[in-house]
Amino acid sequence: MTRRLSFDHTPKELASRSTGTADVVLFWSKRTHRAAVAVDDKATGDHFELIVGADDDPLDLFQHPYAYAAWRKRKAA
Repeated sequence: MTRRLSFDHTPKELASRSTGTADVVLFWSKRTHRAAVAVDDKATGDHFELIVGADDDPLDLFQHPYAYAAWRKRKAA
């Protein structure tokens, strides 16, 4: 898994886990003062980032990134 974010190439890793073929990492960007979760699925080749918003629970987003991704996609549509 890439250990960087699209908006910060040197974030601090706060937590990581692997589930099946997916690696999930919670990052903190000291430069931008933002947290984000990155998901890298080795089986599908998918990679996405979710920036932790002001109303988000960072640990919940870390535990359920696919649910947050689906919710945000549905809200944007």
